[in-house]
Amino acid sequence: MSELYNTDILRLTTRIPHQTRLESPDVTAVKTSRVCGSRLTADAVIQKGAITAFGQEVKACALGQAAAAIVGEHVVGLTENELSGVADQFRTMIKTGETKFPEKWSKLALLAPVKDHPGRQGSVMLSFQVLEQIFADARKSNESAA
Repeated sequence: MSELYNTDILRLTTRIPHQTRLESPDVTAVKTSRVCGSRLTADAVIQKGAITAFGQEVKACALGQAAAAIVGEHVVGLTENELSGVADQFRTMIKTGETKFPEKWSKLALLAPVKDHPGRQGSVMLSFQVLEQIFADARKSNESAA
């Protein structure tokens, strides 16, 4: 377990960006890990297919907080296409340990030890799941408005 909660992970828990919820989001999503109860609530404003404003409330273990911190560093400007690629690579990493990320997302490799701890995987996936839900809901909203 000590490889999971190393200094880099613990440092990230104190640096979670966008911890203020938005007053007028386009979309809000909430995801909860069934295994550990970690919960992430996020608000986003999306313009021209990219997130332009973001706020999150993270109630998770140190690993979930670290994932939220890393993802939060790059969330403004994120498109659904970029998210899809990184989320797929992250899912592969927590199953196989393979850490092939673009340089921008290289800190995600810090979470590779989660591969050997299935009970912790739900918490680290929350940031990706909430963003996938945000983009899906935004897409549905745009389709129904058209």
